[in-house]
Amino acid sequence: MSEVEIYSQLSHSLSTTALFGIMWAFLLWVAGRSASVAIESNAGIVMKIAVTVFGLVSLFQFNLAASYVRFGFETAAHSLAVLKESGADLSARALSSIEVMNGSTDVPQFSLMPEPIGILFILSVGYLIIGRLWLGSKV
Repeated sequence: MSEVEIYSQLSHSLSTTALFGIMWAFLLWVAGRSASVAIESNAGIVMKIAVTVFGLVSLFQFNLAASYVRFGFETAAHSLAVLKESGADLSARALSSIEVMNGSTDVPQFSLMPEPIGILFILSVGYLIIGRLWLGSKV
């Protein structure tokens, strides 16, 4: 695989993942709005459970999409590192990509564990959807 093919594959992966990310971001908004409506209308336990499940599933799927973004970059860096090891001449951009994305010839492993900033995002969105619903809006 050439350097151009690696970048093309990364671009395709990011475009596809972005569509899923946009969809799940919208559904996170729907979950937050549902939580607000449930709070305002003093919803019963069944509605609270439904909003909670919907919010957790949306949050998990959004995290999954974000994990694929990171995995796409790690895979591209890995492919560039393997290409470099094979003796191919790489551009300065490719060498920089390997360095910045910690590319190595070790195959990257997919992980659902977000980066520290992603953890803060998940916790804050989780509270905005689920915490307010169960703990009240004035906590």
